[in-house]
Amino acid sequence: MAVAEHEPMSADRFLVWIEAQEERYELADGLVVRMMAGAKESHNVVTTNIVVSLAAHAKRRGCRTTSSDTAVRTGPRGIRFPDVVVDCGPPDADAKEASRPTIVVEVSSPGTLATDLADKLEEYRGREDIRVIVLVEPDVVSVRVYRRDPNGVWSIEKYDDLADTVHLPEIGGSLALADVYDTLEPRRRPQLHVVVHTADDRTP
Repeated sequence: MAVAEHEPMSADRFLVWIEAQEERYELADGLVVRMMAGAKESHNVVTTNIVVSLAAHAKRRGCRTTSSDTAVRTGPRGIRFPDVVVDCGPPDADAKEASRPTIVVEVSSPGTLATDLADKLEEYRGREDIRVIVLVEPDVVSVRVYRRDPNGVWSIEKYDDLADTVHLPEIGGSLALADVYDTLEPRRRPQLHVVVHTADDRTP
């Protein structure tokens, strides 16, 4: 939730301010937002698995894969900290933010899924150099991939099976769901079944 005692601030001012903070925050439309603390083990394991899976592919393309502490600027008054960032901009050891975030990943936590699907998704799609947005549920086999084509048109891909693989030509690699959920026992997403009633149906 927003921290009421702070006046709205710019992204540049926020990046300076946050260096002195012990808690974790993001900036949404100029408002300081406290991030949730104490993520479940499943969240942390999935995040680590994704970093490990993407790092080698990204490195071959001259990109760097980081987690949680890499800022992504979403506008003049917006700073987010995705769970995983693949930054394909020029390397800069002193940088506070990703210069060309090509892939961003959000691993949902209880209470954050609605924000990840709405506010953050909209903000990430507004940044032109982000090519792929990945939303992952750590306790259920569910990966959603939003991909921008060369014409700037977004599409959505849904993966709900551990045998699925997300292909990522943007970094010349892929992400297997079996690797994403490695060492975990996620539930399968319930399947919807359509029941068709016919004229021969009889009410008991």
